[in-house]
Amino acid sequence: MKKHLINIERRFDTIDKSQYSYVLNQSERTQHIPGFQKFLQTINQEDFFFYPNTEEFRYELGMWYGIQTNQIFLCAGSDVGIKSIFETFTNGGRVLSSEPSFPMYKVYSELYQCEYFGIPHEEDYTISTEKILSNITHDTDLVILANPNSPMGEYKSFDEISVLLEQDVPVLIDEAYIEFTDEDSVLKYIYEYPNLLVTRTFSKAFGAAGCRVGCVISHEDNINLISKFRHMYEISGVSMKFCQYLMNNSDIVDTYVQEIKEEKNKIISLLDNYEVIDANSNWIHFNDDSDNVNTKKIFNEHKVLVKYCKLPHDDRVNWCRLTIQPNLSNQVFFKELLNAT
Repeated sequence: MKKHLINIERRFDTIDKSQYSYVLNQSERTQHIPGFQKFLQTINQEDFFFYPNTEEFRYELGMWYGIQTNQIFLCAGSDVGIKSIFETFTNGGRVLSSEPSFPMYKVYSELYQCEYFGIPHEEDYTISTEKILSNITHDTDLVILANPNSPMGEYKSFDEISVLLEQDVPVLIDEAYIEFTDEDSVLKYIYEYPNLLVTRTFSKAFGAAGCRVGCVISHEDNINLISKFRHMYEISGVSMKFCQYLMNNSDIVDTYVQEIKEEKNKIISLLDNYEVIDANSNWIHFNDDSDNVNTKKIFNEHKVLVKYCKLPHDDRVNWCRLTIQPNLSNQVFFKELLNAT
């Protein structure tokens, strides 16, 4: 037995979301997808009978991202891709990231017996590139940055990221939420920097979290190494088919993302009685002087599932992380929020 596993804490999602009228806690899509019934008509028995052949899907992904097929590692959600990167590149050394960030960075560091070193956010919720650089040691195995950052939303330009890439260490840029920003992806730089790894997902902007489809994009040599840890069959045939449907009907994704951006701006302007942090993604954080005492009551009454958390440099513990959905500002519970403070 690996004794270090005993002290590793894991949290799993056990919430029965069917008990809620609004599910706004995990950046999931709740809006109906146009043409979904038409898509269901394309599913046949063979999609369940046979192991999936993903070659055509890889080709389509390459066309979507403007890269070669041999630069893609397909996986059951970008979370699995991150795990595979740990399996490939870490050897018990240091792993650098921001703190707070996606919790699985720390979990995988513990699982693979690495030294996790989280760089705290500054008071303006940015992460100092200089502090990251100063903490890269001779035994650093990996640098990980969610871009934009989750949960705080900071986006780092490539000028900042390139400084990290000039170090002799793999740099993983987790772009799970990049589609919700107006900023550039770093994908085009994988040709220039062989130590750059990028993860992407179908869970957020594509609204297909239940499909569990993601990928790692990097130099061909890195993909060959990561593929040593590839599952025999990475994703299900039905999941693959639905993601192909979304790519072939890109207006569904584009419209959803644009509606989220517009609705978020509207909601931020309406919540003028609250302190609001724009997370540069498809959610916001907000709080008031009472630490959201009244808003909690409203959410409970209307069966609204949200997430509460503590943010850096603030003593309040009930900052509300609210996932933005189209037409959210017209819901009764939201209108009650406006009068709750």
